[in-house]
Order: sequence, then structure tokens, then C-alpha cells
Amino acid sequence: MTSTGGVDVLVEKDIDVPKVSSEDVLLKVVGCGICYRDTLARRGFARLRLPVIPGHAIAGRVVEVGDGVLEEFKRNDLVVSLPYVYDPRDPRCVEGEENICRSKMQIGEERDGCYAEYISLPYWVLVKVSDSGQVPEEAYSLASCPLGPPIRALKTIAKAQKGETVLVTGASGGIGLHAVQIAKAYGLKVIATTRSEEKAEKIRRVSNPDHIIVHKGKFSEEVKKLTDGEGADYAIEAVGGPTLMETIRALKWGGKVLLIGNIDPSPQQVMLGLIIIRENSIIGVLNCNKEELREAVELLRKGLVKPIYTTIPLDQDHVRKAHQTLEKGESFGRIVIKPG
Repeated sequence: MTSTGGVDVLVEKDIDVPKVSSEDVLLKVVGCGICYRDTLARRGFARLRLPVIPGHAIAGRVVEVGDGVLEEFKRNDLVVSLPYVYDPRDPRCVEGEENICRSKMQIGEERDGCYAEYISLPYWVLVKVSDSGQVPEEAYSLASCPLGPPIRALKTIAKAQKGETVLVTGASGGIGLHAVQIAKAYGLKVIATTRSEEKAEKIRRVSNPDHIIVHKGKFSEEVKKLTDGEGADYAIEAVGGPTLMETIRALKWGGKVLLIGNIDPSPQQVMLGLIIIRENSIIGVLNCNKEELREAVELLRKGLVKPIYTTIPLDQDHVRKAHQTLEKGESFGRIVIKPG
């Protein structure tokens, strides 16, 4: 990514294979997820170090390890990475809260990411996939994103209990589609929303929510009907501004919005009285920590979450088209770069 702007700022170039320091691991990328966040960063809605190689959702095979790397990592191991790099020596980077460490650097924005054949990363941001099971190796690129944030939202932040109800907006996207499966794996009742009847059929087939609402902007009353007038206990907000007010209205009193997605980065208006009167909460969810990344790997490995994605080769035209597909809202699940 040479600058910010349209897809023409994504340019294919030959560069040297990254050097490996004593605490680094060199990976041959086997899968790199393309996230809607990548399109926002490309348009300038992120802290960037330009030029930069985009991409933060990483799965790779170990090629080389530095002298100071733990013996856990060996050549040809399959590993996944957190979507950011933090300094474990920084006292602000408390274990379990690495994701909100102020000194962390986002991969693909502040340091080179995985739209590449190779990437070098410090060993402490990596998790080894000891047994990939029946899951294709590139599918593990979905572990940190999109699986990590819903796991953090439901298990760590909300501490959702079996039998409770969660609303998932934008249920055909990378976050939404897998959030439905994660919620079902945790024993929650799931109400999914989408604007497309065609996508609704696909969602039913691959994620099996308890209910799907196809809407043209309004869905809160339907959620209330499906919950005996109470509303949902939680909402995974995977869209952001365009659906946020309807999502708040769809909550029960005391319910929580777990805000993960933000397709429209412009300022949003919220009816504060609605939140105060019913004591609802809006909680931001940023990435995942290392323990949640391990959880994502296990959900994939055990088949409790089935990765929904399409692959593209690592070339300029396919990557540019993938960004355009995401921006038009035409994707279903995740798009993954699979270098040749």
C-alpha cells in the first residue's frame, strides 16, 4: 500500500525476504485473510506507516527461527498470529489485555503484514497449531480475525451463559457468519440479521442460527417478538452505525451491545436516553488476546466452527477486486489470499 486512496494504491512489488532477528520467526504465508478493516486503512481511517504491506489475519509455516526463539517453534510448524505486535516487557501490556496495550503495533498498518509470501514476527505473538485436524491450513488465518473478536465479546467480556440470546447483525460477513457459529458452540440462542434473502438461505445452510431476520433497515420489533417481548441479552454488532440504533432497541433492559464492526467510520448519533432509561451498554471489542486466539484454534480444530471463505491468489488484480467486493457488501464469509 503506497498511499491512501482507491484500490490503485495496492501495488504488486518484488521485495527481499524479511530478515530474522534473535526473537523472530520467519513464516511462509499459507493464508492471509482480507478484512473490511483493510479497506478502511487503505482509505486513511487508521494509523499507518507507509508504504506498508497490508493484512493482519495470518496463518503460516515456520521457515526459520531466531536464536532466542522458544523451542516450541520449529521448522515447518503451522502457526497463527495475533493481528498486532506488542512488547511483553512493557508493563502496560498486561497478560490478557495485550489487545489494548497502548504501545502495540497493528500488523498490516504500522508494520508489514501478510499480503505477501513471507512475513517475520516475534515468537510471542504466535500460537502453534499442533494438530490441524480436517481443516485446510489456510483456514487457520481466520483464527485471530474474524473468530477472535466474537470469542472475546461473548466469553471474556459478556460471560454469556448457555440459553441466553444473542443478536448478530451483518450475519453474512466474515465476523457475523462466524459469530453465529461461535455463539451456537457456546450454547446460545442466535438471531441473525441480513438485508438479503439470498444470503439468508446461505446463512441458514452454513451457520444454522435459530432465527434469521431479512430486513430493509428495521428489525428490532421482530427481535422482540422472537424473545417474548423481552429483547436479546446481547448483540454482536458487526455492522456499526447503519444498524446500531435498531440493535440498541432490540436489546432487553440491561442488555449489552458488543461493538465489533464499523463499516461507516463517520461520526454516529445515538439516543442516549434510550441507553440510560434501560441501562443498556455499548462495549467496544478490539481484536483478541493470546488465550482467545488459542480458543479460536481449538474451535476450528474440533469442527465446532466451520470456516467459511473463498481463496484468491496473491496478485494485484485479485486483491484489488477483493477490496471492491468487500466495500460493495457483496462478500459472503472471508476472502483469503493463498500465495502460490
